[in-house]
Amino acid sequence: MDNAERVLRLTSKKVEEVLGALRELKLDKDTPPSDEVVDAGLELMRSPDVEVRYEAVWALCLHWAHMRTLPMLRAMLEGRETDVEVLVIAARSLGSMLERCGQPDEEGFRVLARVALDESANAELRGVAYVSLRAAAGLLPAQEQALLSEDIRRLEVDDEWLRAMAGVSTPPAPAPLTRGGR
Repeated sequence: MDNAERVLRLTSKKVEEVLGALRELKLDKDTPPSDEVVDAGLELMRSPDVEVRYEAVWALCLHWAHMRTLPMLRAMLEGRETDVEVLVIAARSLGSMLERCGQPDEEGFRVLARVALDESANAELRGVAYVSLRAAAGLLPAQEQALLSEDIRRLEVDDEWLRAMAGVSTPPAPAPLTRGGR
């Protein structure tokens, strides 16, 4: 399918046609998305339909790693998105893109670290963010990454490194209590 036809299907009013075009896009290995396809995909990442958002993130970010989607991925992970499955694929995509892009996106690293540190977030989301961040930083070979749990509660987390990546300072330890006010 060429990009002009793909744009028509991605901008269709029929959800099934849009989903079909997104699924074909994520399977295509030969036709990189044009700017018009990316524009349509960025709009779909804002869709009220959870499945459309999920498929758009997978196709444009995880599969094609299109760099124009980085700001949207960061925004989704910073609170724009509420669906856990979409957030998990967004975290995985951001980590994968950071790993493959060659130019570090410092804000992308910080966003993943903040997600991993957020104790109120879903444990799987936090684990995917942490593992993706470690891989993007070159600290986790792909073979090892595939074997790790996605639940942060089952991972050995380097809290000091994670806080440094998030730009969060570790609070100083309280001064020891002494008798007599000294």
